[in-house]
Amino acid sequence: MLNFIKKILSLSVRGERRKKHEYWFGEWEVFNWDKNGRLKSHEIIRNALADEGEELMLDVFFRGATQGSFYLGLCSGTPTDTTTLATLQGEPSGNGYSRQEIERSATGWPTLEQHDGDYRVRSKLVTFSASGGAIGPVTNMFLTDVASGTSGNFIAWAALSQQRTIEDGESLGCKIYIKAK
Repeated sequence: MLNFIKKILSLSVRGERRKKHEYWFGEWEVFNWDKNGRLKSHEIIRNALADEGEELMLDVFFRGATQGSFYLGLCSGTPTDTTTLATLQGEPSGNGYSRQEIERSATGWPTLEQHDGDYRVRSKLVTFSASGGAIGPVTNMFLTDVASGTSGNFIAWAALSQQRTIEDGESLGCKIYIKAK
């Protein structure tokens, strides 16, 4: 019983829930650079898979639906499993912010490898750079399938360990690792 309780408690990392996804494991490696290119912080955080992400994965894999590129975005809201792009809160605008493309190819996801006995894929490094002012504050990163707007799917998100503001000239970067277990 003690091991079961430890397992349940370990599913919550920095306030994030991994809830029901025993076979999906996503980690987001986040880098924050100052205006001189020096690394200010580095962290690896776990993600949560949204309901729309579950539906999209099953639809594409089992039913042959089509899927184009993916896009990484930032927000200051508090996403949940049922968040959609229409209900997402706090996505920044201006000062160089836009969702960053991760193309669905060996360029956007250049590495497919075995890791600890399971296969995983890693995205390219995606970078948000502030220009002309600050971006944020933001508390989460999210994965979607549209470059802008609210008509696409809210696939997954990861809560940053702390609120971040990307100051003019600074950058925030991310690589996403997704493992099928």
